[in-house]
Amino acid sequence: MIKKLRRRIILINMLLMGVVILGIFTAVNINIYSNSVRTLERGMNGLFEKNRDGDRPEDMQLPYGQSDDSAKEMLRFDKRGFDGEAPMQISSYVVVELDENGEIIGFTETNVTMDEEDIKACVKLATERSGQVNEYNLMYISREMMGKKTLIFTSNAGIFSELQGSLIISTLLFLAGMAVIFLISLFLSGLAVKPVKKAWEQQKQFVADASHELKTPLTVILANNNIMMSHKDSTVADERQWLESTEEEANHMKKLIDNMLFLAKSDAGTAKIQFSEVNLSEITEGCALIFEPVAFEKEIMTETDIEDGVTVKGDATQLNQLVHILVDNAVKYADSGTSVKIRLQRHGEHAELSVNNRGVPIPKEDIDHIFDRFYRAEKSRTTKGYGLGLSIAQRIVESMNGKIAVVSNEAEGTTFTVKI
Repeated sequence: MIKKLRRRIILINMLLMGVVILGIFTAVNINIYSNSVRTLERGMNGLFEKNRDGDRPEDMQLPYGQSDDSAKEMLRFDKRGFDGEAPMQISSYVVVELDENGEIIGFTETNVTMDEEDIKACVKLATERSGQVNEYNLMYISREMMGKKTLIFTSNAGIFSELQGSLIISTLLFLAGMAVIFLISLFLSGLAVKPVKKAWEQQKQFVADASHELKTPLTVILANNNIMMSHKDSTVADERQWLESTEEEANHMKKLIDNMLFLAKSDAGTAKIQFSEVNLSEITEGCALIFEPVAFEKEIMTETDIEDGVTVKGDATQLNQLVHILVDNAVKYADSGTSVKIRLQRHGEHAELSVNNRGVPIPKEDIDHIFDRFYRAEKSRTTKGYGLGLSIAQRIVESMNGKIAVVSNEAEGTTFTVKI
């Protein structure tokens, strides 16, 4: 699934960027072509301006038996050519003059030779004021002066040559750009799917761990039932041991399911949080008293430093669960003969709760995973639990816009700090 998602991201990104780059190159080449056409038109217009008052060239051809006298009033052109400021200079062209009926009076060829029949064909195709005769790779403009029509034809090969060069460069740049975009997309798609990949792996691990944790109590319950069913003549009192074991495993399974449902609702954003002004000092003091007997049985002392009247905006039930998880964790992993220190202080607008215990410190490689679901460090494998408590604690703190952190070392022990 992750690979398909990554390929889709790369494909979509390349399609979008490809369309944009293709659009830019298309616009650039259209602009180059238009500028070349306009340049050629300016050149031919310059021919009219420079030569309209010149004498008829000696090599002006007068077809159809026209006499020299009949051409006296024609528009004359010389062979000086066009050397204006336009980038595309016109050095070869054909000037054709027509009478009122559109018949060719004469034509002049400069640095080019055209067959008379080709000239006639071009004149017939030149029906607009300006345009191109693609059959002969020519461009033309026309003007009417003194009752006569004059056409200038010149080659448009330079336009298409320039356009071809631009298209080749654009194609190479496009391919190079797409290659670069592919590499960038490959890198960015890896970053984009990284959280998705992590969430997907966590989900699979969550399902696997949940199945494993549920399997154990179910196995015990089924085994107890089989034992009791094999004792057909026994009374309830006789089977009390198996009934109590079944109840204990059922309660553990219920607790596990409740915890998983809490995390699932938190993930979906449907967990109901009723914010109110909560006295965190009372909640912390109450949890400390609850765990005093448990700590005493393990020969552990509980020390409290709880400031009175510390209140926060939050959900009372969840805050009670949060403190319960942290104190329970501290007592569970504290060494005999040590103390569990519970401290609550007000710091500005925030309350800071810290729970410290002395025991085997959490290894550095486990610190980054301590809040992961079902994750249990090696030292806690022998301690009963599901590995969901700290995940729930983190979710509760985050739901109230707080922060939770852990520091663990040999000198100071393990300290969980919550700021809300």
